Amino acid sequence: MDLLEGLNPEQHDAVTFGEGPLLIVAGVGTGKTTVITRRIAWLIAEKKARPAEILALTFTEKAAAEMEERVDLLVPYGYIEAQIGTFHAFCDRLLRENAILLGLTPDYRILTSAEQAIFLKDHLFELPLERFRPLGNPIRNLSAILTLFSRAKDEDVTSDEYQKYVGRIEGESPSEEESEAHAETVNEQRELAESYAAYQRLLLENGYVDFGDLITLALKLLREHPSVLARYQARFRYILVDEFQDTNYAQFELLKLLALDRNLTVCGDDDQSIYKFRGAAISNILGFQKAYPDAKLVVLDQNYRSTQSILDAAYRLIQNNNPDRLEVRADIPKRLRSSSGQGDPPHQSHFETLAEECDFVAETIRERRSEEKLAYADFAILVRSNAQATPFLRSLNLLKIPWRFSGSRGLYDQEEVRTAIALLRVLADPRDSLSLHYLAGSSLYGIAGEDLALATSFARRRNKSLLEVLRIIVRSSDGLGVRRESRDHVATLLEHLSTVFPLTATEPTGEILYRYLSTITGSIGRLSNSEDLRDAQRVQNLAKLFAIIERFSQVARYDRVRWFVDYLDALIEAGDNPPVGDATWDADAVHVLTIHQAKGLEFPIVFLVGLLSGRFPSTHRRDPIPLPDALVKDLAGSDDSHRQEERRLFYVGLTRAKDAVYLTSAQDYGGKRPRKPSLFVSETLALDASKLVPQRRSPLAAILRHSIAEETARTPEEAEPTLFPIGDPILTLSHRQIDDYLTCPLKYRYIHVLRVPIRQHHAVIYGNAVHQAIRLFNLNRLAERDTSIEDLHESFRKHWRAEGFLTRHHEELRLEEGLKALVAFREYEVAEGRRPTHVEQRFSVVDEDIRLVGFFDRIDIVEGAGTVIDYKTSEVHTQEQADRRTKESRQLAIYALAYQHLFEKLPEKLELRFLTPNVIVGTTSPTKKRLEKARGEIEQAAAGIRAAAFPGEPVYRACRYCPYAGICPSKRSD
Repeated sequence: MDLLEGLNPEQHDAVTFGEGPLLIVAGVGTGKTTVITRRIAWLIAEKKARPAEILALTFTEKAAAEMEERVDLLVPYGYIEAQIGTFHAFCDRLLRENAILLGLTPDYRILTSAEQAIFLKDHLFELPLERFRPLGNPIRNLSAILTLFSRAKDEDVTSDEYQKYVGRIEGESPSEEESEAHAETVNEQRELAESYAAYQRLLLENGYVDFGDLITLALKLLREHPSVLARYQARFRYILVDEFQDTNYAQFELLKLLALDRNLTVCGDDDQSIYKFRGAAISNILGFQKAYPDAKLVVLDQNYRSTQSILDAAYRLIQNNNPDRLEVRADIPKRLRSSSGQGDPPHQSHFETLAEECDFVAETIRERRSEEKLAYADFAILVRSNAQATPFLRSLNLLKIPWRFSGSRGLYDQEEVRTAIALLRVLADPRDSLSLHYLAGSSLYGIAGEDLALATSFARRRNKSLLEVLRIIVRSSDGLGVRRESRDHVATLLEHLSTVFPLTATEPTGEILYRYLSTITGSIGRLSNSEDLRDAQRVQNLAKLFAIIERFSQVARYDRVRWFVDYLDALIEAGDNPPVGDATWDADAVHVLTIHQAKGLEFPIVFLVGLLSGRFPSTHRRDPIPLPDALVKDLAGSDDSHRQEERRLFYVGLTRAKDAVYLTSAQDYGGKRPRKPSLFVSETLALDASKLVPQRRSPLAAILRHSIAEETARTPEEAEPTLFPIGDPILTLSHRQIDDYLTCPLKYRYIHVLRVPIRQHHAVIYGNAVHQAIRLFNLNRLAERDTSIEDLHESFRKHWRAEGFLTRHHEELRLEEGLKALVAFREYEVAEGRRPTHVEQRFSVVDEDIRLVGFFDRIDIVEGAGTVIDYKTSEVHTQEQADRRTKESRQLAIYALAYQHLFEKLPEKLELRFLTPNVIVGTTSPTKKRLEKARGEIEQAAAGIRAAAFPGEPVYRACRYCPYAGICPSKRSD
């Protein structure tokens, strides 16, 4: 396609700008992502840079994926390396490639926020804390301390810098009146600075980093090692950043270091900076021209989303942030021009009660949908926080309007997950009657509530656990008055528990839970083979729980149920509650979400609700332990700056609307005093909102509200959802997905659609541990560093898990085999002496309507001739076997096609290096016949997946080794 087709003059200027710094000020709905992606494609097409010389960064995985997809379509021959991604993903790779220089191992582990809290709690008494660790409640300030450390990293404040600051204030000479307060401040800050240093040391000693470290350690690496900095400066000639207003101070410092040729393009809008709580520094975009005085400025002001009336109202609001806006500071015109006509101004409604406000919103959606032939998905209700959504969902339910709430209950609140957790709690503590009560009443056993009440009452009177009472019920002649049906269910429950209780002493958590859900209760099989799409969601939720258990097994010294329950409790205490499974619900439903979650989205009709003084803008709350102002590089966090950020958030909410926006509030929200509408309503509509008279709804409407229908949640699951996206122009596939589909379409559905959890196979455990060690060796070889056999063995053992093996002896033999294989691997690689050109390189190429993605284990390019190398731990015994497996490898054929897209020629050789345990190398060259066959296989798999055709196609050999044989209704047993 013509990369410049359809661009307006300003967009054209931004896309085709040559060298040097470029600031693109892109108002809402002006096509900024289009400009960034077209610019990347233009730089490649015009030979300004090779794909590998371009680095594009953004903030979320979703945004990075969207950018990557667009570039895929614009650059037909694809690109190589992780050049498009998040700041954290880029810095992660940077650190792993150079970890040794910082005293890290390349296989360090990144702690999640919840795991940081657990880590700090475990090491709390190793930190030099006193005032901030009260012995009566030592963990009281734990969250506040972690927030302080995170803020310090956002501001590029190292522990050394923090301690130097303490030294400076300690040397100050306060007045006599201030001396006591000053001494207290010095002591507090010394305690915090020393604890910060101790926390960083503990992370390093344990092989951990947190997300803030990814940026600050990357800065440390580049600042302290000029040769490394020069290498990356030479590698990335053009750097592009989307959503620049969301960068923090440390991230901008990183960009300044990397942009040697000053070919730095940043795109953003200061009026949409809404992530101060996440460390975003609005000073970055406000001060970009100061950092780069000769930067080219392009202003995108043609809006392709909203009507002019909505844009004018939003502009009226945001001008109240002057003079702290680019429009005033840099004399940049930012009034947006609509391409959608004038339209209606925002609608404003103020009611007497919250219930009336909610009913108005629901009724307006019903009426407009009916009158204007709209879809429910054309409407969005935006709330300031998730907690404010419930009454609006209730009103939608009363009118039987389906909704999709992005802030709905988390993973741990889902029934199937709560049931699984209840089982684990009972196994960890048989006297946990509360968890046993939940398990007994769950859909797995369905013991009647009345009978459970009898059992718990008896337990309370006799001071017994519920488990003891259930055993009495089964043994006694009268069953304590419990009905026969419930007694049968109790017997089943006790039988299941008696089967799994003995396993808790010897088996890891995941093995016990998997056996319970698959073999003992059969619930995984029932859910996986159900035609009800809500069961697909339930399977995915269980898969997410298994992923949490697997992560625990990787960090735990001893993986048993008791310790996992402690870990889970610590996660929950730290505020962890992951989102539910991500089945694609293609349902027509009203969107209910927070304004922060709505960023980047658009809807024809938007309701901004609950617009009250004191709620929006919210009350400014400083961090419990604030970073000293002297260490803050961004604008100070004053009440005024907080109100300005809240105003920007309101601006973002307004500009999500394409055709109409409603501003609603109410006088009575249940408190003693009547509430006033938000100041932002006044600023948006140029009126005194405090003088608005509440609208009165008829008494009949209030009565009818309670007689409409029984309240029933109308979530998307009840709106006739479909599991597969309709009309997606690009299908993304990996070689593994293609192989799984061609082996058996039903197996593909289990793995890649439902994500059914499976018991880990010992071959997977072994292969992963070996590959991690190989990855370490090749990354070090790429950086021209040696890796000792001791380092390889340490990495191998670190990634080893005692799971899935037939016996303890089997595990010991397999472990020994892996250690021997790595000795042979190292000897072979050292003798060969060849330095890889690419290691663990991701690829993404588009061929018509199919995107192929994957990772090359290794690519060697010598004098222009490329060799694609993949490592295998499967057994081969002869050279003939290795060559045959290599020649027949579908994976290598697909990789050869990807290589051809990327390098515009085929690789000269394809290799499989088998570690069995001696190294046997299978070699072949890509042939036209094999590549044509691979293309046909790709198209065959893609066609079936697009058609959602997943029949069971049992083949004896495949069924014999399939991990889903236990639940598959189509398996062959001959």
